[in-house]
Amino acid sequence: MQVLPGAMDAMRLAMRAQLNGPLTVPQFRCLNFVERHPGSSVSAVAGFLGVTLATASAMVDRLVKAGYLRAQGSQADRRCTELHVCANGQAVLHRMHRQTCADLAGALQSRSPQELQTLMDGLQVLQAAFAHVQSDQP
Repeated sequence: MQVLPGAMDAMRLAMRAQLNGPLTVPQFRCLNFVERHPGSSVSAVAGFLGVTLATASAMVDRLVKAGYLRAQGSQADRRCTELHVCANGQAVLHRMHRQTCADLAGALQSRSPQELQTLMDGLQVLQAAFAHVQSDQP
């Protein structure tokens, strides 16, 4: 419990450092959520972000206009809109992911190979233990 908040803060800081351009933090979170859950609704985005439907709708509209998201009518329910990440949105997310990984690798570069292997082993244990938990579900 003492280590995870610091590690999460380091990841957040690395990602926020890259948001000096086209996206705000909530827009990034929205885009990332839709990438992980293609076909999500605006309601699902609102639930994930903890904002009102109107706020999520306005954010989605801005991301659609900017060419990061595509909204299309659902074939299953014509009253619903499905969201998908466009190529521009994927490019932004992938660039941020690569840079964040590079930043974290830089922070760990002074660790010994044994320490890094121990870390990887521990992360695998955590992944297996929490595989049933979906942290990005509303």
